[in-house]
Amino acid sequence: MTVHITSLQAERFKRLHAVTLEPTPEGLTVIGGANGQGKTSVLDAIVYALGGERYKPTQAKNRDDDGDPSIRVELSNGIVVTREGKNGALKVT
Repeated sequence: MTVHITSLQAERFKRLHAVTLEPTPEGLTVIGGANGQGKTSVLDAIVYALGGERYKPTQAKNRDDDGDPSIRVELSNGIVVTREGKNGALKVT
């Protein structure tokens, strides 16, 4: 069974202030922008949420925001993975 990301929400993570992606099941999602705009931060958020503590970045919190980072990844099989707070506590529902 193939599992796809159906939704990604990330706030205050690395270079990101806030981003929401909802790729279509049959399409291709392209992330573009100038240097330093957070393209790699979007990919790092996915890897950290799904890959675990092993892939936690050294500076997960956005320096320009007051709040703690938050990542939410929803998968096509109904699983929702979230990482919230200073230490990025993992929650899978």
